[in-house]
Amino acid sequence: MLIQSHTDYAAAAERANALSDAPEGSAAAEELKGLVAALRQWDEDHRGDQRNGPEANPEPGTNRSPDDLPVAGLPGNFGKLKLD
Repeated sequence: MLIQSHTDYAAAAERANALSDAPEGSAAAEELKGLVAALRQWDEDHRGDQRNGPEANPEPGTNRSPDDLPVAGLPGNFGKLKLD
């Protein structure tokens, strides 16, 4: 299934909710898998700059992420620094 609008998304979510109790291995369960995949793809494609959650970690095994500051302190404090 391909979701192309918010109306399609709402209909797919409603249908997925109706099929949530489908017995495993049934045709309804297969339809549910397709709907869930389409809903997840829509969410991924439309999350834009409003995304929340973990960022890709460029250095495996570290806690550094792309938005970590390389220096201590808040960005707002930089304007208060003065030359001696």
